[in-house]
Amino acid sequence: MEKETLETIIQRLNRLEKTVAEMNQKLSLVVEEAVPNPPKDFEMQNDNQDDNIGTKVIAEIFKKMGISEDFELRPIEELHESMKQRGIRAEDNEFSRAIIEEREK
Repeated sequence: MEKETLETIIQRLNRLEKTVAEMNQKLSLVVEEAVPNPPKDFEMQNDNQDDNIGTKVIAEIFKKMGISEDFELRPIEELHESMKQRGIRAEDNEFSRAIIEEREK
C-alpha cells in the first residue's frame, strides 16, 4: 500500500464520516417509521408500556435491511471462513487494510 500522507488520510476520514452520516440518517428514518411518536421521556430500557419494544424496533430495522427474522449471530471465525469461501477478502476493503496494517505493526 502506498505511504499515507496527511491529505490521503483526511480524504479517507471525510469519506468515512460521510458514510457514517448517511447510515445514521437511514437508520433514523427506519426507527421513526417503527416508532413514529415516542414519548419525550422515552427510555427503551425502562419502557413500562411494552417491555419488548426494543426487540420490536430491532426486528423492524432488520426487516427494512432485508435481514430475515430467523437471523442468528455466528462466531467471528465462522463468519471469516464463510466470507473466504465466497471470495470476500478483507484486503480488498480500504478500511480493513488499514486495520490489518495497524495490527501488523
